[in-house]
Amino acid sequence: MADKIKNVVWTRQARESLNAILDYRYRDIPTARKIVRKDIITSSKEIVFAEQFQKDEIFPEYRRIVVRDYKVLYKMDNSTAYILNVVCTKAKK
Repeated sequence: MADKIKNVVWTRQARESLNAILDYRYRDIPTARKIVRKDIITSSKEIVFAEQFQKDEIFPEYRRIVVRDYKVLYKMDNSTAYILNVVCTKAKK
């Protein structure tokens, strides 16, 4: 089995991306914003081992977690998962 994850660290870029997405998509729906934010953050805490989630098709050096309409991109360094970015995957109208 692959290395166990001991830490999950959100980078500044990931935090800023998450907040920008939530501000844009849920500015008029604070309850939904809170729920989506919780779902995304909780998903990062569910990383148990390094190769648990898929490699991203655009950035194959990273792994991805898909939550609702969002991709959470991360990379591993020893036993730490670094959350690098959050990307909205919903197509614009």
